[in-house]
Amino acid sequence: MLITWQNKENIKRAIAMHAAARRTRMLQQLCEGLQLYRLVDIMEQNKEVCRGLFVFEGGNDQGDSQYIVSHLDHKMSESTLKHSEEMQILNNFQDFLMELEDGDPEDEEALCVSKVMQWLSGQAHVHLLLSERQYFKTTVQFDHTCMERMPDHRICYPVVSAWTQTITFPTAHSTSLNEFKENMKIAVQQGAYFYRV
Repeated sequence: MLITWQNKENIKRAIAMHAAARRTRMLQQLCEGLQLYRLVDIMEQNKEVCRGLFVFEGGNDQGDSQYIVSHLDHKMSESTLKHSEEMQILNNFQDFLMELEDGDPEDEEALCVSKVMQWLSGQAHVHLLLSERQYFKTTVQFDHTCMERMPDHRICYPVVSAWTQTITFPTAHSTSLNEFKENMKIAVQQGAYFYRV
């Protein structure tokens, strides 16, 4: 998708968030400054009391499967056969997300819903502002022509453009739930960078 004026705000927000992620040195300096007055020790002893000073208190700030699925804006085909394939992919995607939620929370290396949300939107947490939550949508597109474009290939993976908040699912390679889950895991783990605009 091309960079257009319609996507200007989404692009600016993604750039600002990317820049904020690089502020670790500034955060380290903040911790050093807080330590001058032993505030870090006080915060460690009173985590629950001090939590509201630094963390959004509107509930869980991590994206969950319901948050992701409720913000999908899918572009469905008119054709009955294509529409059926697309519905199956959406069902597989929801099952995939719900299975990730049921995973082991202690395993930091495991794929989780927040990593999928990071892959989809460029951020792993729920939007803090209610206005941003209302306007947040991930456009879902379906690629029915990959075999025509590349007849000798064996596999395609879902592709995300986090800046335009679009995901494209190839329909030719997602026939079973297990195949879909494996494709999704590889896509999220190997495609977590800003390659497409």
